[in-house]
Amino acid sequence: MTANIYGFVLSEASLPINGPDTVAEVAGSMMQQYDTETYPHLLEFSMEHILKPDYDFGSEFEFGLNVILDALTRSLATTAASSS
Repeated sequence: MTANIYGFVLSEASLPINGPDTVAEVAGSMMQQYDTETYPHLLEFSMEHILKPDYDFGSEFEFGLNVILDALTRSLATTAASSS
């Protein structure tokens, strides 16, 4: 969980994204640094996910946190059931 929080904070602090309206501009300038033939999946991910009009970088933290918490909840339930 610490890595998710740290990674998100580091990304949020270093990326010049100021709301959903600036995502396309930032992503476009970042993609110019990568050869699309060498990194075709990065291009695909950017086009199909990040550059969608409803993409919100801030919501990614909540999604990741929910994935972690759901896994911890299942793990605790399994541990409690096996120790009973």
